[in-house]
Amino acid sequence: MVKIFSIAGNDDLTSGLSRLINESENKLYWVANEAKLYEQLQSEDKSVVILPDTTAYDVYRLCEKISLQFPLATPLLIFQSEEELDMKKALRAGAADVIFLSSSFSKIREDIQLAISNNESKSYFQSKSKPVKNAKVITVASTKGGVGKTTVAVNLAASYGKKIAKVAVIDLDLQFGDVAMYMDLKPKRTIYDWVKEDQDGTQIENFMTEYKNGISVMAAPPRPEFAEVITGDYVRKAIYALKKLYDVVIIDTSCSMDENVIVALENSDDILVMTYLDLPTLKNSKMLLDTLGSLHIGDRAKVVLNRQMKVKGITVDTLEKVLGRKVFTTLPAMDKPMITAINEGNPLNYTSPRSQVAKRLFRLAEALYNPESRSSKKKKKAKRIEVSAGGHV
Repeated sequence: MVKIFSIAGNDDLTSGLSRLINESENKLYWVANEAKLYEQLQSEDKSVVILPDTTAYDVYRLCEKISLQFPLATPLLIFQSEEELDMKKALRAGAADVIFLSSSFSKIREDIQLAISNNESKSYFQSKSKPVKNAKVITVASTKGGVGKTTVAVNLAASYGKKIAKVAVIDLDLQFGDVAMYMDLKPKRTIYDWVKEDQDGTQIENFMTEYKNGISVMAAPPRPEFAEVITGDYVRKAIYALKKLYDVVIIDTSCSMDENVIVALENSDDILVMTYLDLPTLKNSKMLLDTLGSLHIGDRAKVVLNRQMKVKGITVDTLEKVLGRKVFTTLPAMDKPMITAINEGNPLNYTSPRSQVAKRLFRLAEALYNPESRSSKKKKKAKRIEVSAGGHV
């Protein structure tokens, strides 16, 4: 049976809602505050949460937190009249429905019963779903453009796609992302559509664009201005949902350290910091590593030196001294085959699998992925690869 929760406060509302719900088979549970509400929801598989608009809390913020933290809960907002509602905020917060106290008694009861019915259906389909995975999350980051973030993200996905059942790539360069172009995809639905249409995150697979070899892409919005509606909470929610469906989640990021990128970094198992052997890039890489340290996630960072070549005045040793850590792996400069692969819309691992850079990308992928479920033999192999990657693969 679905339990119904609400925060006590308004005596008239309390008695009115109690009378309404007591007429059904369900029971209404009143809690004193937000903390008590979270405590109750932790132990419930099925629940409807009625949130009256009040000065005691921000109803939109609370609704959004419930939507993100408790995907199987169904939040309803209650307002005195339509004039008090900000529909845009309600949609962003993930409200399942809005009830107006100015409506008739029968209409309010009908709306609550519909929410209960929808919650039961959602819980049923969730219980019949496939076994839950727990994907490894890898974010490719740099505060400098043109250092190969997208190239590495796409080719890591291609490397995993040949060996692992399911790989998700999130294009978090929300204004000018190119992941879909690198794979010659024309997405019909993007992260923008997901934010608009799938507030509880249960249908996120329907918003992924399939590539091949088990690879799917959550594409960036089709227009730069659409990025405005995508907040850090949605990014966190997307990562959480995709982790349960895929074996590996790879995130390509923009150059800016905005809220969305920080959320992605904080929810990653490994962070690949892309860099070059030039002073501006080294300066930016050092700043990024310092920022990761201040966020207490510096231990997840792995430096990837892209387009390694002899540069007068700057060596790998110099780079390591500046950054204060060893290079995890290096990728050789191969501009011509890389540009050809991009123009053809195919990962380099597919177009030039025998090239040095493709081999190193594949070894990088192996070094990063070492699930507990592997056999001891495979674990030993991955361990050896990781040691070699710790120097210069």
